[in-house]
Amino acid sequence: MRDVIIGIDIGGTHLRIGAVDRAGQVTCFEKRESSEVCGSGGSAQRLIALIRDYLARNGLASRARALAIGFPSTVSRDKRTVYSSPNLPLGGADGLDGQDVVALLETTLGLPTFLDRDTIFLLQYDLARLNLKDKGCTIGIYYGTGIGNAVFLEGRFLAGKHGVAAELGHIPYYGSKNICGCGSRGCAETHAGGYVLRNLWQEHFSNEPFCEIFSRHADDARILTFIEAMAIPLATELNLFDPDRVIIGGGVVEMADFPMERLLEYVREFVRKPYPGEDYALIRASSVPEIGVVGAAYYAMERMTNGRSYREGEQHEQSI
Repeated sequence: MRDVIIGIDIGGTHLRIGAVDRAGQVTCFEKRESSEVCGSGGSAQRLIALIRDYLARNGLASRARALAIGFPSTVSRDKRTVYSSPNLPLGGADGLDGQDVVALLETTLGLPTFLDRDTIFLLQYDLARLNLKDKGCTIGIYYGTGIGNAVFLEGRFLAGKHGVAAELGHIPYYGSKNICGCGSRGCAETHAGGYVLRNLWQEHFSNEPFCEIFSRHADDARILTFIEAMAIPLATELNLFDPDRVIIGGGVVEMADFPMERLLEYVREFVRKPYPGEDYALIRASSVPEIGVVGAAYYAMERMTNGRSYREGEQHEQSI
């Protein structure tokens, strides 16, 4: 039986978990509601219980060599602590917010543990799939419950002083009074996050399936305003980084008949010309459900192969 990495992708709505071998093959893949772990208090013990149950049910306890988890959160520079999860309640008593999650899971589960933002692992997957690890600047932008972002520049993921760089969903919109789940005012995802689209549906189109909102109403003025709001953070990042390529994904753009060309029309209105506006590649992110799970495992494999954990200079003795 092959050794595996347990990859966990926790999103604003769904949690995905799977066992990934060295070849990137996934077994025992499961998709659950993120609410199984999240809530007001107790998220740490619920996560531990979920992982233990998953390992036991699938006979993986003896095969697992490491654990890699992506959160829709800001994560400390040393990649151990979850700071803030605007679209996911992880705080309260015995919560994951503000806790050294790596120490907690390594102590209780006995597995080397790797932690980062979920978007890092999503982009990690496509960088490997498309063989882009050594090819310029790649931006990943993901329109899901909120707006996720990752930047791969000069051979590494952009982290920033505190590890919270590339929080594109929280750039402020001028004049906006919307209060974000992060506590700030005017954040981009309060105008262009998936939960905004769902609110539009509930207010105006709830007699029809949510999944058909673009198929039926792509030209509705309210939907066009939403699409225009999506374009602003994308154009902003194009202007900031002048990237070689943008990988775009997430549940919103994967919906049926999403008006991608309309989004790009708005981007062209906002982006600097002639460059970067006339010379960047737009690539659709992989839409397979296991992308975050496999990306998490790839990330752990790289760290273990290099003999380094996220803490500078610390060594992991296990390898896969």
